[in-house]
Amino acid sequence: MLRKSVVAVAILGMLAGFFFYEKEPSFMDFQRQGPSTLTYFFQNEIPSENSPDPYISSLYRPGDPLYQPILDFQNGRKYLAIPKLKELSEAGNSDAMFWYAHNRMTQSIKTRYEGYNWFEKSAKLGNPYSALILDTDSYYCNAYFPSLCSKEWGELAQKSFKKRAAAGDIRAKYYLERPTKFVRGEDFKKWVALVEEYAKKNEFAPVMDMLSRFESNKKLSEDQREDLLHVYRFLAKYNFVPAYNALYTHSRYETIFSEAIKLGSKVQLEIETLRCVEISETLPTPDLVDCLSKAYTLQELFNEPFSLDYIVVPDDPELVNRAKEKSRAFIETMTPTIYIDEMHIEGYR
Repeated sequence: MLRKSVVAVAILGMLAGFFFYEKEPSFMDFQRQGPSTLTYFFQNEIPSENSPDPYISSLYRPGDPLYQPILDFQNGRKYLAIPKLKELSEAGNSDAMFWYAHNRMTQSIKTRYEGYNWFEKSAKLGNPYSALILDTDSYYCNAYFPSLCSKEWGELAQKSFKKRAAAGDIRAKYYLERPTKFVRGEDFKKWVALVEEYAKKNEFAPVMDMLSRFESNKKLSEDQREDLLHVYRFLAKYNFVPAYNALYTHSRYETIFSEAIKLGSKVQLEIETLRCVEISETLPTPDLVDCLSKAYTLQELFNEPFSLDYIVVPDDPELVNRAKEKSRAFIETMTPTIYIDEMHIEGYR
C-alpha cells in the first residue's frame, strides 16, 4: 500500500512538473509580445537631436583602410572597390580578403574558385566570417562550391570568433554568443540581453535582426507597430541609415529624410530624384538645376545614371555646369556611413 502511495505521489509530481513547464513562456510567446520586449529603447528617451558624430554607428570611419573600399562596395561602385580590396588582400588584410573573395565568388563561373581560395586564406588567418562561408550550413558554399563545404570550417569560425571576442571585438562576441535555436523562452531573453548590450555600444545590426522577426508578424497590433517605429526612430537618431530606410518604408514611401540622404541613403536619394525628374519638363530653371544636380549626385555616388536618361537636360552648358557644381558642393557636405557587414552583405533589404 505504501509503495502504491509513493508511486502515486511521484506520478502527481511529474504531472505537476509537466504542467508548470508547459506554462513557461516559449520563444514565440515572448516574440508575440512585440518590440516592447526591447525595454532599453523604452526606458531611455529618444534623443531630440541626432548624434553629432555622423559615424557613431558606422562599421568603419574615414581614415580606416577599409572605409572607402567598403563604402564603394556598398554603393555599387565595384569598379572602384575591387582594385582597392585586391591590394589590401594581397598585403595580408584578412577582412579585405572576405569582400574581395565575395566579389570573385559571385562575379562569374570563371572567378568562382578564385573566391574560394581567398576565403580559405582569410579563414586560416583568423577571419571567422570567411570560415562561415565555407561551412556545410552556408548558403553561399552550397550554391557556389558545394563539393568543398566542410563542418570543420564552421568549427574554425567558432574558434576565430572566440579569439576576436577575447581581443575586444564586440561584433565577434555577439555572433559567438547569440542563440542559434529559437525555441525556449530563455533563448529569447538571452537574445534580447545581447541586443541591448550592443545597442548601448552603438552596434545596431543585432537590433535590426530582431526587429525583422517582429516585422514578419502580420498580426502586430497598432500599439506594437508604434513600438516598432519607436525603436527605428531611436536608431535613426544615432545615424543608422537602415533605420531611416525602415521609417521611409513605413511611411508608405512618402517621408524622405534629408539626414538619411546626407548619411548615404541611396533609396531615399533615388526617390527624391525621381520625383523631380517626372516633372522636369515643367520645372522653372532654378528647380531644374536642383533636380539635375540630384541626378548627378546619384550617378557619382551610387553609379546610377538612369535618372539622367529621363530628365530634360538643358541645352545651356552654363546651367549644366551649375548643376554639376551644386552636386559637387552637396557631396562635400555628405558623411556617408557603412551599414553593411559580413553577415549583412546586401544590407537590410
